[in-house]
Amino acid sequence: MTWLFKVLLRLYPADFRARYGSEVLAAAADAQEEARGAPLAVRMRLLAFSVRDVVGAAMRQRFRRVRTSTISALGGGHPQPSRQSKRSEMDTILQDIRYALRLFVRRPGFAAVAVISLALAIGGNTAIYGILDGFVFHPFSYPDPDRLVAVGVNYPKLSSETSYIEVLSPAEYADIRTAGSFASIGAFDLGNRNISGGDVPERVFTALLLDDLFPVLGMKPVLGRGFTRDELLPNGPPVAIISHRLWRTRFAEDPAILSRAVRISGQSTAIVGVMPPGLVLIGTDLWMPWGGDPARMPRNIRQFSILARLAPRASIEQANTELTTIAGRIDQAERAKFKEYEGWRLTATPWAAALMQDVRPVAYMLVGAVAFVLLIACANLTNLFLARSTTRHRELAVRLALGAGRWRVARHVLTESLLLSFAGAAGGLLVAYLAFRGSSSLIPAQFQMLGLEAGLNTRVLAWSAAVALACGLLAALLPALQATRTDPHDSLKADTRAGGNRGGRLRQLLVISEIALSVVLLLGAGVLIRSMWNIQRVDPGFQSDGVLTMRLTLPRERYAEDAAGAFFDSLIERLEAVPGVRSASAASQFPPMAAFDTQFTLEHKVEPGSTLPTALSTVASPGYFATLGVPIQAGRAFNASDRLNTPPVVIVNAAFAARYLSGADPVGQRIQMGSPERPRPAATIVGVVADFRNAGATQAVRPELFIPVRQQTVWNQLFVLVRSEGAAAAILPAVRQTVQSLDAEQPIYMIQSLDEALAVSSFQQRASAIVLALFALLAMVLAAMGIYGVMSYSVSARTQEMGVRFALGAQRGSVLWLVIRQVLLLAAIGLTIGVVLLVFAGRALEQLLFGVKAVDPLTIVLVTLALGAVALVAAWVPASRASRIDPITALRYE
Repeated sequence: MTWLFKVLLRLYPADFRARYGSEVLAAAADAQEEARGAPLAVRMRLLAFSVRDVVGAAMRQRFRRVRTSTISALGGGHPQPSRQSKRSEMDTILQDIRYALRLFVRRPGFAAVAVISLALAIGGNTAIYGILDGFVFHPFSYPDPDRLVAVGVNYPKLSSETSYIEVLSPAEYADIRTAGSFASIGAFDLGNRNISGGDVPERVFTALLLDDLFPVLGMKPVLGRGFTRDELLPNGPPVAIISHRLWRTRFAEDPAILSRAVRISGQSTAIVGVMPPGLVLIGTDLWMPWGGDPARMPRNIRQFSILARLAPRASIEQANTELTTIAGRIDQAERAKFKEYEGWRLTATPWAAALMQDVRPVAYMLVGAVAFVLLIACANLTNLFLARSTTRHRELAVRLALGAGRWRVARHVLTESLLLSFAGAAGGLLVAYLAFRGSSSLIPAQFQMLGLEAGLNTRVLAWSAAVALACGLLAALLPALQATRTDPHDSLKADTRAGGNRGGRLRQLLVISEIALSVVLLLGAGVLIRSMWNIQRVDPGFQSDGVLTMRLTLPRERYAEDAAGAFFDSLIERLEAVPGVRSASAASQFPPMAAFDTQFTLEHKVEPGSTLPTALSTVASPGYFATLGVPIQAGRAFNASDRLNTPPVVIVNAAFAARYLSGADPVGQRIQMGSPERPRPAATIVGVVADFRNAGATQAVRPELFIPVRQQTVWNQLFVLVRSEGAAAAILPAVRQTVQSLDAEQPIYMIQSLDEALAVSSFQQRASAIVLALFALLAMVLAAMGIYGVMSYSVSARTQEMGVRFALGAQRGSVLWLVIRQVLLLAAIGLTIGVVLLVFAGRALEQLLFGVKAVDPLTIVLVTLALGAVALVAAWVPASRASRIDPITALRYE
């Protein structure tokens, strides 16, 4: 068959045939000679393989020639060497990857420990970042969310905090609209409306718009249209826009929703639009025109929230400068009439930051905590590489001696580290996914109502990749530097014992850093757990067990004036007749909720020109204190005779009496609530109730006034509290049935037990303690792995020394103590550094602590004991191995 290959050689260029033709024919002849005597099928497969190989190589040669000549003719130069260089570089990288994978297969324990530790650390980082991204940093999918700002207000005479929700009046909104830094601006009030019709009536959280808010948000309805100018005028036609969530859950995504009317709070209302899924404004599912007349609203009746979108070239600093000017102008013009304007400030803040301002400190603290865990994992991986390099220094020396560049050796170490890091990141995504599934147990229901969710999105995946890359680079930095500093001459002359303890001091420093970072997390978790323990031990001043709470809002169209009071009277009477119910009551708020307050004056105690004091103001039914289990200290409780046609009465708590009525008998004192512009009739204090934690377990008791519900005509929205003889949730069906018996279209909502309300009031402390405790435990596991690895390699490196000690008469206990002492020394140094670090990091914890300091002696003692126990456990295996070394074997060790 030689003639066939002579023919096939014609496919090659002439210069190739002249140079290599004889070699190709000789190779073909040799192959035929070796196949002689083989079965026919074997010979045919060999022939087909040879022909395919020769033809393929010929085609590649021809293609390279044509391509090179074409590029040269077009003036493209000769790119082949550059492309060849790139291909060679890629081949080298692939070679490093294959070699690293073979090393991992030969050392599966090393690879498994590295990947698992990185998966836990990177997974924790990804999970925390994903939760914070979805709930704090990027909670809303509005267009250009950083350009959407909320306008907040601060009254230095009343509070040091800046508030953004329901804090401005229509008159103040009109002043703010003059700012030129805003391209569009809108205001809304928050409320609730009943949607009836269908099987079950539903209470829907509602935004009442003073102006069209949707252009400010930068979103348009996906179905229908927005509000017209006529619809937003006072007493405009009844129209509404619903959220995509409500459209899906209540109306089954019916496209004909725009062609029918829906009964909202008893009034037939036309649905004119459906918003896209991304718009759930503070949990609202229904948007309606406010319908009132702004000109008739007093300047100090503040119930609106303001959102604005910055003008294209305006910055938030420019907007705040304008708002400062506006606030100063109002201060000068209105201070004489409204004392709270003195020194007041208007502030524009990005909407997400304004809404989540209370949880941002916790968010940054958790980011710092997972960063510590990540650093510990990087130190652990670095330690593993350094420890393993003690067994590979001869291999690296041979590579350098054979001509490998130092960057080539360093790149090999870097490739191994990056492979482990990205394998850890892949496992970390699984850990993060599981964390997202379980995060709902730590997040209160009111945050979930906002429509926020955490998950794996592009930002989270990019963060995970960036963390993995940073881990790989950090972990490889020191091992790569050590590898490139290897002296081939000295390393090849030395035996393995000489290199056995290379980098030992550096590994010890890394272990100390791991312990120090772990101590910070342990101490932080410890003080948070102690803080939670203190919160749990606080006596709230009321009996929370067995109390079910819910909210009802009666439509004003059907329950005008005294009709709402009659409904709640009848409801409470029927609830108290339900078997298993001990008492029932109604109130405008209940502990630990503290939202409503009022200004007041005491007779003969008004100072001209002074700012009026404020106190919490709660409208309550006669059985309110009995339902909470709060005793009356003086006077009497409310009773059925406290009605509209009787003299106004009020009950105060002990904190109010101590602060404003010290030295006098509170009962019989007269008090006037409301501002001087809208005063209410003077009321007589008829009782003093014992203090209870009305603002939460961690807050001091605030002065509070209690007003009989039947002496008020404006409260159609109240909470109902029902105390049962057993579990609170067990009476919910009976409560629903009782409400339906009075009004079949009346829904109840915001259903929770009083115990759950107390838990929500301290959710930041609870969530922080749980998450930080988990990360602290993970950090301790990683630190224990680091201690074990360092001591194992240390014992291996000192095997001959141990043998000499035994040969000279050393006892096994003394050798055991030699190893344990080294571990305890590392732990003591790490503990000291960790305590010092906590002194600086403790400021981030202070606002989450209750009844304990960030640097707490008892917590330090407990952490010291725990750290010592973990260090001893981690060091016990290598220490016991060292104590069992055979002297004869050790002296022959190499």
